[in-house]
Amino acid sequence: MPEIRVIEPIIFAPAEKLRVCAYARVSSDSTDQRNSFASQVNYYTKYIQAHEGWTFVDIYADQGITGTSALKRDEFLRLMRDCRQGKIDRILVKSVSRFARNAQDCIEAVRELRQLGVTVYFEKEHINTASMSNEMFLSMMSAFAQEESISISKNMRKGAVMRMKNGTFRLSQAPYGYYLDEKGILIVQQEEAKIVQRIFGDFLSGMGIQEIAAELQKEHIPKLNGEPIWSYTGILYILTNERYIGDELFQKRYTTDTLPFQKKINRGQKKQYYAEDTHDPIISREVFRKAQELLKRKSERHGHQNNGQYPFTSLIVCDECGTNFCRRIAKNQRVLWTCRKHFKGKHLCSMESLNETEIQRYFLTLYKKLAENRQEILGSYLRQLEELKDKDFMAHPDAMELNRQIAGLLEQNHTLHRLRAKECIDSAFFIAQSNELGQKISNLKAELKQYRNLNEYADFIDNTRLILTILDSPMPVFSASVFRNIVSRITVTHETLRFQLVNGLELEEERISGG
Repeated sequence: MPEIRVIEPIIFAPAEKLRVCAYARVSSDSTDQRNSFASQVNYYTKYIQAHEGWTFVDIYADQGITGTSALKRDEFLRLMRDCRQGKIDRILVKSVSRFARNAQDCIEAVRELRQLGVTVYFEKEHINTASMSNEMFLSMMSAFAQEESISISKNMRKGAVMRMKNGTFRLSQAPYGYYLDEKGILIVQQEEAKIVQRIFGDFLSGMGIQEIAAELQKEHIPKLNGEPIWSYTGILYILTNERYIGDELFQKRYTTDTLPFQKKINRGQKKQYYAEDTHDPIISREVFRKAQELLKRKSERHGHQNNGQYPFTSLIVCDECGTNFCRRIAKNQRVLWTCRKHFKGKHLCSMESLNETEIQRYFLTLYKKLAENRQEILGSYLRQLEELKDKDFMAHPDAMELNRQIAGLLEQNHTLHRLRAKECIDSAFFIAQSNELGQKISNLKAELKQYRNLNEYADFIDNTRLILTILDSPMPVFSASVFRNIVSRITVTHETLRFQLVNGLELEEERISGG
């Protein structure tokens, strides 16, 4: 007979109470939404505590958050952390749109929660993830919620634009020097207004922007957020803000139409609306106009280009670490070019900074030497290149003509810079003519490309001829246009500046100690 062994039944312990929490969210800070927020918190607190089989864990509630991205919701992130730590069994949510208006965030969160053994119940849609056989229905509801969010956002933006058009738009935050009254009107904050007036006065009296920021910080004058931390960018923002003359330019930034919503600077993508005399000014229109003119002159004097680049941008390389140099303003308002690694820490790279005026001087010295010895240096180099080139190749006559035209336009550009340096022409005329000449040169260079031979030496030959033609004109003052047409890179060593020309030649200028 086989031996029979009795297996006693398992006695299950009474089921523990379900640990339940709720997640609530409202999308703005309006009074109605604040009431809705309080109502949700009160409702879920009483609702959970009323169930005998449930243990109340917490109410996770985000207030005044748009909800289109989970990364912006601190309470939602806290909820997920607590779920990962095994503190929660079930989450109650009013609707899918309250949980997440971004479909991807919603699905990913629910998937993770199911793996953690946490269920979510959406009241409005009657969705319980514990009994959900697949994600199709939830995906559909999430997509609907996302579209609803996009639609609401578009409607809100349309409403804002309408208020901009009719002059009833109100700011959500006042700039430094003002505060908002109960109607959303900008009211002058007298103590801060004195600082704004001081900033404009100091700037027009000759102080640099960085110097102004340093003085305010040194005196521990509080900024908008209460901290005495002033920066170049902050001072520049004040100097260019039209609100200080009582006007308002609306839609300086705009929000993208698709998720994830992003704020971007309006560079002509959207209409802007300018309203005059919307509030009391802090400075006069004349003072503001003079400040803008001075900012423009400083920009031109420092060689800032219309494409947002400076003459040496991306062209200066550190020989020690191979990193590009970046432009910065020193405390004494000198413009310096510094190795990026050296700027982060001297232990990373020991290469010293270069004064921008010194780089210009080194180039002017190089230009003068080339001009005086162009036949010995460039003429000889050109002959070597042509000997290496296919003997049957002859430069296209049209290409020669284009080179002559480019050289002529560059000569006009030299003249324009000389006239501006002597203040014989105003800024507006200088910028207009410089832009026009620059565009013509670019067009001619593009046309020149079609005549270039595929031979590997053709570009070097063309560029050498162009340099020779440019050198026929004297250059008493630094010209960014000439520099860019001659130099392709500057390699900085501790002893020299090594200029690589566009024709492949490399020439060195010895660094002067202290330069």
